[in-house]
Amino acid sequence: MSEVDLGDVRIHVEEHGQGQPLVLVHGLGTHSGLWKHQEAEFSSGHRLITLDLRGFGSSSKPSAPGSYSVEVLAQDVAGVIRKLGLSRVHLLGASMGGFIAQVIGLEHPELVRSLVLCHTGPRMSIPEDIMASRLVSLDATPMSDYGKLVAGQALASDPDPRVFEWLAEMIGNNDKRSYRQVLIEGLRDFDIADRVGEIAKPTLVIVGDQDRVIPPEEGGELARRIPGAEIVTLRRVGHIGYAEQPERFNGAVLGFLRGLVAEQA
Repeated sequence: MSEVDLGDVRIHVEEHGQGQPLVLVHGLGTHSGLWKHQEAEFSSGHRLITLDLRGFGSSSKPSAPGSYSVEVLAQDVAGVIRKLGLSRVHLLGASMGGFIAQVIGLEHPELVRSLVLCHTGPRMSIPEDIMASRLVSLDATPMSDYGKLVAGQALASDPDPRVFEWLAEMIGNNDKRSYRQVLIEGLRDFDIADRVGEIAKPTLVIVGDQDRVIPPEEGGELARRIPGAEIVTLRRVGHIGYAEQPERFNGAVLGFLRGLVAEQA
């Protein structure tokens, strides 16, 4: 556990295991604790790096306008990779973290060995009704109630109550000001659909067939646009496959990474 000083912000980082580096990037409203179902399994064969994006968890929470664009967040992650002396990492991003991973794959390809893009797409595609309900609730209710709203939208139908409470609590513990700023600046205008075809790294796309936040069709488009990309669909899974069906999620990720090693042998 450490903090990486990037000048204008300090980024909380945790590391486990040894091997080829695998960097996990969370999405909106979460933090490095999101990966509790992946930590042991992923770190058994990789140097696992998880971090709190600016605005979340134990990292800095700046308030200046423009602090939370996807491009700025991507610069932070690239900065952490460089500060840790890493190169050619396996980069896994979920939801907004997937937006960030795509930008790094385009703008900093020298840092990337492969991409795993989970519950994400090439553009901000959260349906207008879900976005509107979030903004209204964010302004009108305590974060604890807002967390329950988001958890209900994010998980598949009939979710495990333990997963629901865990996710709702994580969202509910956010700083409201930072969260709102990221929601608006980091998501509203993101669209790189016309550029993702330039990504030239081995890529796995993972979608949930019941994802109501970023519909699986967006992941399908992402996989079609990125040359050679593979896609895995997790059944009876919403937007949080790494917690809803962790064994299947972990198996898909590790199977993809093992395949890359076999190709290089």
